[in-house]
Amino acid sequence: LIAPKLVGMDVTDQAGIDKLMVETLDGSRNEWGWSKAKLGANAILGVSMAICRAGAAANETTLYEYIAHLAKKPTDKFCMPVPAFNVINGGSHAGNR
Repeated sequence: LIAPKLVGMDVTDQAGIDKLMVETLDGSRNEWGWSKAKLGANAILGVSMAICRAGAAANETTLYEYIAHLAKKPTDKFCMPVPAFNVINGGSHAGNR
């Protein structure tokens, strides 16, 4: 359902392909916006991630550098994400249900 519509498209047009999948191919809406109910968010996300990897390969860059380029962030230096932990509330092990 998705693949035939994407054949021949430019893999570096991430925003255009994402918009096509959400608004044209799926087209389902609810009171909060595009619901992705017809194709499913997991299918759209999977294809979007594959397109992102293909775009990075087409530009001969690493994936993280390509994503920074898409986000219009500097690509000359990167910082590693810092994990955050919630130690205040806890989960079921802390007596919460």
